[in-house]
Amino acid sequence: MRVVYVGSPPLFSRGASAIHVMKMCHAMAKLGIGVELVLPSYNNKTDIFEYYGVEPNFKLTTFPSLKNPSARHIGHGILSSIYTKINRKNFDLVLTRNIFYTYLSTRLFNIPTIYDAHHPLVKAAHFLFNSFKDSKHLIRFSTNSKGLADIYMKLGLPEDKLIVAPNGVDLEKFAGIPTKEEARKQLNLPIDKKIVCYSGNSYSGRGIELLIEASLRLREALFLIVGGLESDIENYNKIAQEKRAENFKLVGFVPHKNVPLYISSADVLVMPYTSRMTIKGGTTAVEFTSPIKLFEYMASRRPIVATSLPSIKEILKDGSNALLVEPDDVDLLVKGIKRVLEDHALAEKLAIQAASDVKKYTWEERVKRILNGL
Repeated sequence: MRVVYVGSPPLFSRGASAIHVMKMCHAMAKLGIGVELVLPSYNNKTDIFEYYGVEPNFKLTTFPSLKNPSARHIGHGILSSIYTKINRKNFDLVLTRNIFYTYLSTRLFNIPTIYDAHHPLVKAAHFLFNSFKDSKHLIRFSTNSKGLADIYMKLGLPEDKLIVAPNGVDLEKFAGIPTKEEARKQLNLPIDKKIVCYSGNSYSGRGIELLIEASLRLREALFLIVGGLESDIENYNKIAQEKRAENFKLVGFVPHKNVPLYISSADVLVMPYTSRMTIKGGTTAVEFTSPIKLFEYMASRRPIVATSLPSIKEILKDGSNALLVEPDDVDLLVKGIKRVLEDHALAEKLAIQAASDVKKYTWEERVKRILNGL
């Protein structure tokens, strides 16, 4: 099989979209699929394959792009649709997260297309979706959670086109991670303290404020926050200082390939999303989020304490592969963290089960789900 992946994510940024695109192409190529990734042009001198921690096992093509996100998305959709029409004989289908491309490929150029949805439609996109949802050239429509699938089904997506495929993890990146002690030595972190780690973006509703409060009640532990925008880091640093949370440390952004080292340094990994959890742009995502870090947490063989949002409960099961607590309640969050830190047998049981369960959620397995039967 030969696949063109049309992607238009912001590159070398702190978001997860580009990570997802690169990991999907890498996984397809590892499965023996011929892959060409079509991206907007970029001026960064860094090797993009090395930056995202993937092998250069697929072809990369770029087109000129605009800086404005909406203009970049639309412009790349237009150029990519023309390119794939001209080169139609060289591939079997297109996989994309670009809805404007999907509109052109299915309505104008008759190109077999799979649209991979990761968030609900913005208002301006409803027309596009309605125009192609019944097209025979839309051969499949994938979502990364059941909650998101329900949203699109209510909008009239034909059930026979739908595939639910949660995000994934590169298990090879976690196969050789150092021990907790070795990771701490490399990162210059204390060997003798318990470490509670959160990795990922710090958008509104991610629960960072709750972790600051939790750190005040668990002063014997170090709370480590890895990732986030500079503006958010500055804000949370100010709050932590005002509250005198000396055991609360914001590391800031680190390249994705380095995240496993920080995760492996932890005694417990937390995901304290609130009932107002948002993604980039401010969209509330409690029903459909499928964070990459969740699967990385599971692969790290560290116990997880998370809040019981609907989309999280699609993957994590309380008492089996994680401890789940109700969102928005710092008392319950602290109780869950303390329980895992003090009950070593429980912590080991949860970690082992999560590491076993995550084998169903590799990037390769995600590719197989989406392309199954094609």
